[in-house]
Amino acid sequence: MRGSQTSGRSGVSDANRNGLLDLLRFAAAMTVAVYHFLYRGAQEGGYLEFSFAAAGVSVSLGYLGVNLFFMISGFVIIWSATGRDWYGFSVGRLARLYPAHVVAMTITFLAMLWWAQPPYSTDVFEWLANLTMLAPMFGSDFMDGAYWSIVIEIIFYGWVAIGLFTRVLPRHTDIAVAVWMLLVMVNNTMLGSRPIELLFLTEYGSYFALGVMTWRITSQGASALRLLIAGVALIMTFHAAEVQRLDVVFRLGEASSAAVVALANAGIVAAFLLAAILGRHVRAGTWILVLGGISYPFYLVHQNAGYILMNTVEPTFGKWGAFALALVLSLAVSWWIFARIEPAGRAIIRALFAPVGRFLPRTTTPYPTTTPYPAPAE
Repeated sequence: MRGSQTSGRSGVSDANRNGLLDLLRFAAAMTVAVYHFLYRGAQEGGYLEFSFAAAGVSVSLGYLGVNLFFMISGFVIIWSATGRDWYGFSVGRLARLYPAHVVAMTITFLAMLWWAQPPYSTDVFEWLANLTMLAPMFGSDFMDGAYWSIVIEIIFYGWVAIGLFTRVLPRHTDIAVAVWMLLVMVNNTMLGSRPIELLFLTEYGSYFALGVMTWRITSQGASALRLLIAGVALIMTFHAAEVQRLDVVFRLGEASSAAVVALANAGIVAAFLLAAILGRHVRAGTWILVLGGISYPFYLVHQNAGYILMNTVEPTFGKWGAFALALVLSLAVSWWIFARIEPAGRAIIRALFAPVGRFLPRTTTPYPTTTPYPAPAE
């Protein structure tokens, strides 16, 4: 870790971090978990055997927390690509994502095997397919419904790696994102092509692009093009949120009004922008680092395993006791993955890929101007 100090055995750096984005990442993960436990579990698919009624309805917009993740990712990933080549970036992303995924997915698999009743039906083939993180490519379902968004992230990382390899990034980042936003607008408003949507992330691309341009503007200064791209991306986030609302209507037969969803979308965008702009002035202390660090494993492990736990203990502890227990245990397991599994997993992956890197073409193009943001530690 370059120029960093570490905190605790997990090796998390407290330097070169945006403390508010770490807190916002944790808040997004918690928002999604509360939405799943209090609302979606009973409303869709029969995951929970009981309902939280009005309390669940009050958090029915919690799915927007995923969009907040995408904005944070756009900001942080383009930042982490600073001064790195495609190989270093790619291995870094794999080392960050894969160890937690394998352990969290396996925990979910074991919980589903134990429950062994629909909708929690699984088998070894599904476990093997999910080891790839791309289970649908092998004709299998995701082990947990939350994994779809990780695939969206992986596709975004893939495009960043391609950009670094071709040296389009970082020198032509603004042009690349402008072309992307043009494709987003055309596909979302006119073409409606599913292959284009999947390959170029047009459904959620506006959130990533807003994150990318926020980093560009805050680190390298505003320009007419950057402000235009950010403005277009901002507008398209409202289009994306409305499409999501209509999907909720289709799946559940109920949803908040368009005005309420637009207001909620404005709220998460505002929260992101404030954290991105002001967060470099907030020291990322130990607890902020821990909360930011457990957000990813918490997101991976909480849903299906949490539903099964809640169904199991609700007759004894009541629904609110089951909810509290699911949250606490999910957080505890997430801390264990973050503090014990991820450091070892990252070291193993880096050791395995280090020999390969000696034989692959490497390209590094420094950013053309000095940035007030140093490259973040992994």
